[in-house]
Amino acid sequence: MRSEFRFPKATVTLMTIILVAVIMTIVKATAIEESVPSANPTVGPIHPAHFTIVSTLLVIMAAVCVAGAIVWAVLFALNRSGIQRLSELNPSADQRAKSGLFG
Repeated sequence: MRSEFRFPKATVTLMTIILVAVIMTIVKATAIEESVPSANPTVGPIHPAHFTIVSTLLVIMAAVCVAGAIVWAVLFALNRSGIQRLSELNPSADQRAKSGLFG
């Protein structure tokens, strides 16, 4: 087995620490729950959520697209996006120069 695909040796230690932290958190939450009196207060009506995950994701995706368009516009205005160099590109001339057929 090649060593590039192995996990670091610290992975086992860190996973053990995380597991212990989760178990301690569960034990602490159970202790807190048991210390609170079991009086059940009345719960009011549950109102429907105004934002769902789909609408939130659509808003975030739209914001990312707008931000990307702004960054592209700034780079294009500064002539740094690379699109301006496409008109100067001649791939067939580059291929001939590399192969040494003409020159």
